[in-house]
Amino acid sequence: MKKLLSLVVLLFVATNIYAQKPLTFLGINIIDDVDTVKEQFEAKGFKPIFKTGYLLRGEYRGLTMKILINYRRSTMISSGIVIIPVDEQMYSAAEAAKRYNDMIDEFNANPNYTVDSKNKKIPAGEDVAQSMLNDKTYYAYFYQDGDRSKCVEISIHEYDGKYYVGENYYLDRH
Repeated sequence: MKKLLSLVVLLFVATNIYAQKPLTFLGINIIDDVDTVKEQFEAKGFKPIFKTGYLLRGEYRGLTMKILINYRRSTMISSGIVIIPVDEQMYSAAEAAKRYNDMIDEFNANPNYTVDSKNKKIPAGEDVAQSMLNDKTYYAYFYQDGDRSKCVEISIHEYDGKYYVGENYYLDRH
């Protein structure tokens, strides 16, 4: 009886581990060994910006983007990635607002993501630049495979008078 019970428990644990899909971006399990994640990005055509480091450059969404692989040094496991455009791919505040709204629509239409009920599109005519000067932030959250711990965050940022929409894929351990 103990052997049967042990077998059932082992089968249950193995099934649960197998059933859990990893957090992915471009088909890459980003919660993996950081060097493995970097190698997989390089295999997809992304090039390291520095010889030793985890900042890469490549094409994504029709733009040249930088991908930063974030990781915890103690475990060397990737804890997420941040995607931002290179400087020459930044926009005006109005263009960033349109791109942000388009990305919300894109994630809303994708059946692999669950939408956070707090997400709001930017209303037509809203002055994003002025709003950001007054400390307003623009964030939207989506959850991969319906799992609230596998988070994708899109947000608008300003740098040197230009704006961009960043993406952040990470495992939320809260």
